Amino acid sequence: MRIVVVSPPRSGNHWTKCLLSRLYGLKSIGGERSAAINPRGMRNNAAAEELRDGTIVHMHSRYTNRLAAELEALPAHLVTAVRDPYDVFLSYYRWVQTRAAKRAENSKKADNRPRSRMVGRPLDDPEVLAYLAEEFGVTMSRGNGWLHSGRAIPVRYEDLHADPVGTLRRVSDLIQPVDQTAIEAAVAACQIDTVLKTRPELSHTVRSGKVGESRQHLTEAHLQIFRDRWSDLITSLGYPVR
Repeated sequence: MRIVVVSPPRSGNHWTKCLLSRLYGLKSIGGERSAAINPRGMRNNAAAEELRDGTIVHMHSRYTNRLAAELEALPAHLVTAVRDPYDVFLSYYRWVQTRAAKRAENSKKADNRPRSRMVGRPLDDPEVLAYLAEEFGVTMSRGNGWLHSGRAIPVRYEDLHADPVGTLRRVSDLIQPVDQTAIEAAVAACQIDTVLKTRPELSHTVRSGKVGESRQHLTEAHLQIFRDRWSDLITSLGYPVR
């Protein structure tokens, strides 16, 4: 068995991957840190060599028919994590700050990607608002593509929080049914505190993001941009426009 969790950042990828890895005894491999596990790697068969039977990976690539077909041909089960875009944006903003601080500590070169305009700035800074208006649609579009492809099993972040056992049971029934005891054991093993005890290096990436936390932190300026720029995408992803 192979599983590829393919969805945008900050959508519950690590949690979903942990649950499925534990449930089926799969080895987690490089993902975005691997040169092979990406669309180019799929085209030259490098990914097929790395993504062996008994492995699981997550990637943030946008949906294309070709990529989905190549992943299915391995064969691999495709799963996509879906999360409220407002919460995704807040989580991504915080991750950008933490990542920038970590890179500075390690004396690595600066990140010149569009997200770097948010580094060191307050959440309501004009540059942060500009990023939301000009760049964040790419993140939502990636999630929307996989969600509506009909080729990936959707896992909503909010459902995992509300009913992790029931949600994992639904997903596993579509992959390969397992018994209740195994599902409960996987859920227990993937609690954030448990994960960080064994893998503290994930502390800058894995957090216990609360459902709806953006309601306490995003301002009317953020909400207006979401309404003006991204209302169609928000609705398509299955969430209300605020």
